[in-house]
Amino acid sequence: MTSIAVDQRPVYELETRPAVLTSYDEAIERARALKQILRERVAETEQLRRLPAANVADLLESGMYGLMTPKRFGGSELGPEAMIDVTIELASACPSTGWVHMLWTAHMWMLALFPPETQEELWSNPNTLASSVVNTTGHFVPVDGGYRWTGRGFFSSGVDHCNWLTALAPIRREGVDGPPELRWLLLPREDIEIVDDWFTIGLKGTGSKTIVVNDAFIPERRTMTFADADGGRAPGSQLHAHPMYCGISSANFTAAMAAPALGVARGFLEAFQERLQSKSNNIDDGLTVNLARYAEASALVDAVHALTLQDAQRWARVPAWEVAQEVGVKCRLDQAFTAQTARKAINKLYEECGGSALFETSDFQRLWRDVNAAAAHRGLAWDWNAVGWTKTRLNIPTVPGFTFSRT
Repeated sequence: MTSIAVDQRPVYELETRPAVLTSYDEAIERARALKQILRERVAETEQLRRLPAANVADLLESGMYGLMTPKRFGGSELGPEAMIDVTIELASACPSTGWVHMLWTAHMWMLALFPPETQEELWSNPNTLASSVVNTTGHFVPVDGGYRWTGRGFFSSGVDHCNWLTALAPIRREGVDGPPELRWLLLPREDIEIVDDWFTIGLKGTGSKTIVVNDAFIPERRTMTFADADGGRAPGSQLHAHPMYCGISSANFTAAMAAPALGVARGFLEAFQERLQSKSNNIDDGLTVNLARYAEASALVDAVHALTLQDAQRWARVPAWEVAQEVGVKCRLDQAFTAQTARKAINKLYEECGGSALFETSDFQRLWRDVNAAAAHRGLAWDWNAVGWTKTRLNIPTVPGFTFSRT
């Protein structure tokens, strides 16, 4: 593991190429090998309100962020199952690192869908990292050869360390009626300003900050439509042999959305198990309640973990045009259910932790904060996803422009 100064940016500083992982088992072994050092850096991570550079260097050098990166550009192409379970392992030790790993790794799948010449540009740096904003404001103006954007984007996790940014933009064209065209834009780090506004009670180290863009030009070749990316028709999808690059985004790009919450829950369960074992010689009625709640929480976390993996295994490699619209919506529903179930299971256990779990030095309160923060993401909100799935299931018309549709 490389020692690197906090104020350095590994994406530019590292001279080594990422490791190429050969199997799921190797990926999990590497993740587990990092857990102790990640735990030791948790306090620093929360103080910085972003990942320490050493954490970033470890993710890069180990190759764990390359699980969805094409082999053509130095990745392992192990797929979403490995991405999900590596994220869980990392998040069980450092929730913020697990969260940022999930996003960076998923973005490698998206980068593989951009036009081939853009991919060559991206991976000319083998340590390329891309963060994103999906909640954007401002003016997106079609111009000759591309688009101009002046505005803001919000909640860009890991943005301090990235060298590229993807932004989901609503594009309105003159003389075209109807909802705007959703398009992914790709901007270099030099085109954005980062606002240091990430002061939160949970996931403190993700650095999910606001970005500002001032009249940036985005050439057409650094864009693609949301519909093409989700429909398996993106410009770069034919460049790579692996079938996941023609799969639906909800089984690939967002497949690991709930994994950080699961990882935090696993970390909490590990800490709670140690607590139970320390009291095992004094089993009274109160401890019996603890035993029952621990068993229930463990079963719930195992169940939704299996659900998350099942969706990835079923749908990640099926061509998107062969997958019914309802499947993608159901995958997002399952991701929301997974995150909310992990949150509820840990909240119920936290009730039994007592006053000692209120101290800032307690792992219980930190993990409790982080699991609730992870499940608070808009993409994991239960009601919003539940309504979207039910409308699709019952063929109820959605609001114009509602992004659950895939054409």
